[in-house]
Amino acid sequence: MILYHDMGSKPSSLNEEIAIIVKKLDEVHGMVFWSPLYWESIELLARDEVSRGIFYALPDGSKLHYLKRKTNASMVPEFQHF
Repeated sequence: MILYHDMGSKPSSLNEEIAIIVKKLDEVHGMVFWSPLYWESIELLARDEVSRGIFYALPDGSKLHYLKRKTNASMVPEFQHF
């Protein structure tokens, strides 16, 4: 069961589905990009259709709380120095 929220049609590839997940995460108010929470959320939503469906259905104000609760990941950004 894959839920395609506000997309109009089913993505034709895994790459398209992941792109949609990343786009939806980028829209989450308060998300700290490049944090463990960001990366864990991508992995959670990519592998777990039920969690993805819940995430898509939640009101915008609840999405970040849901992801924090499901992943227990830090919101502290990770920066690598090269």
